[in-house]
Amino acid sequence: MQYDFLDELEKKIEDILKNSDRVLIAVVGKGGTGKSYFGKHIRKRGLGKFSKRVIAVIDDGLMKLEFLFFFQRRVKIPRTGVDELRPFIKKMPKRIKIIFFINATPWERITEADILLKLSTDENTRRQRLQQRYGNNNYETLKRILRNGEISEYNIKYSCLLEAMV
Repeated sequence: MQYDFLDELEKKIEDILKNSDRVLIAVVGKGGTGKSYFGKHIRKRGLGKFSKRVIAVIDDGLMKLEFLFFFQRRVKIPRTGVDELRPFIKKMPKRIKIIFFINATPWERITEADILLKLSTDENTRRQRLQQRYGNNNYETLKRILRNGEISEYNIKYSCLLEAMV
């Protein structure tokens, strides 16, 4: 997987880390745009000069962290309101410098992020991904997600907005 915006994202992270201990990136977009796939890619490969050991990915209330180089620890913390990800941050090792928070509705858990990364894709690709995910067994859910329109305001504060087609 190669995304054109990864170099720009890496530069923005470097700039923020000059003045801060950690960077919070809210990854947003409609269902089927590739948010979770992107998170998995980052979790497994890292981001440019940032190794996967300094990155945490929180996707829909689940964070996977590597420890002892071979093992993964799963931390699942359901949303109970706006908690600024504190329950996750308490469980993170000090080495974590970059946090990707993947959620279509981030304002339900956070009020601000350093970077808002808005992912999108063409509607045909999105439809195919959702049909593959839900199949024919969950037609009502598929129909509801396809009906959801684009969110124009994410109701969180951010310093930098990056948009990418995936």
